[in-house]
Amino acid sequence: MSAPTHDCTSDPSPSTGTSQPDRERHTLLLIDPDSPPCKLVQSALERLGYAVTVRDNGVQAIGEFTSEEYQLVVTDLHLPDMGGLEVLRKVKHLSPDTPVMVLASDSEVDDVVQALRLGASDYLLKPIADEGVIDHAVTRIMEARDLAAENRKYREQLESRNRELNEHIELLQRDHEAGRQLQQHLLPRTPYEYPAGIKAEYRLLPSLYLSGDFIDYGLFGERFVAFYLVDVSGHGVSSALVTALIKHSIMHLLRERPLFSQLNTLDQDLTEILEMINRELLSTRLDKHASMFVGVVDSRARQLHYAVAGQVPMPVLVTSDGAEWLGGKGRPLGLFQHGGWEVRHCSLPASWRLVACSDGVLELLPGDLLQKEECLLQTIDRSRGDLGSLCAALKVDTAESFPDDITILTLRQDER
Repeated sequence: MSAPTHDCTSDPSPSTGTSQPDRERHTLLLIDPDSPPCKLVQSALERLGYAVTVRDNGVQAIGEFTSEEYQLVVTDLHLPDMGGLEVLRKVKHLSPDTPVMVLASDSEVDDVVQALRLGASDYLLKPIADEGVIDHAVTRIMEARDLAAENRKYREQLESRNRELNEHIELLQRDHEAGRQLQQHLLPRTPYEYPAGIKAEYRLLPSLYLSGDFIDYGLFGERFVAFYLVDVSGHGVSSALVTALIKHSIMHLLRERPLFSQLNTLDQDLTEILEMINRELLSTRLDKHASMFVGVVDSRARQLHYAVAGQVPMPVLVTSDGAEWLGGKGRPLGLFQHGGWEVRHCSLPASWRLVACSDGVLELLPGDLLQKEECLLQTIDRSRGDLGSLCAALKVDTAESFPDDITILTLRQDER
């Protein structure tokens, strides 16, 4: 036998208590309409600002339920056509986020426990004598629902931002990898031996994808091997771009006029390179400066011509007498209009090794600056200027990460 259906939908009437007229919500109320608690619950909900729809059986109520229409379900556990627990299951199946409050008698405590396990938000025990109990329960449920909705929205926004961030990171990684490959392509071959019997070799390890360190070397004519090691301030993309600028500027200067072709112009050529790079860094206004060691080996006269610009640590010459720092001074590039650079000369024995390092190598050693430099000199001396032995002693090839870019350049010539 089907019971009559009662629609008791009314506009919110904030005459007493706490009203919330901004809520355009409907409540599906599943309870026997002939029972006095029905009117009490309905009255309390309307006073809270809800429009109330009353249905007296579970089948019809479930058939009409949608999560968009109803934001709260209140169901009696004892219904004429199906159990209130079954109504709870079906509502939670259709809309897991819709809160459900159950009404039960004192004798249905076990069913209340089961309802809470199935996802009920709260319960009220009949008989209900005070509307304030209903007010408190419904308000608490809806505040929890709103908070959960805000949390879901925040979580969705956060997940969206994380996806966007991951996409940006992947794009940056691809760009950095492309930049790294390009920078590697600009570097010279290693090791490389010139017909003059001079062998050049290096190890360059960036702290990030791209390096602010850069080296290059080449044979000019039949007797001059020119080289440089530059260390640009900072790390990453901006510093790597400056190394590419330096490489491009030097190549452009070489196309304009022949460098390192005459013995009597070697010193002028070295100074011109430093002045040109200094002008480039100052004019670009990139807030970047660089240290540099640039030199030319005259294989015929066995002489080294070189200049330093803020180089730390200084280059080391290794001979049969041991390892010694090269002298020299000059300001870093990109900070001053005039750097006070000076070109120095050093006679080379029949067998020699030249070792130049970027300042990142000092980060691998203990102590203060003086102690680090002394330790580095001793390590170079023990390795006899051999790149592989030096890298092994400094643990360059086995370290997982570096606080700074690390570059070691070696040149050598053996007695024939």
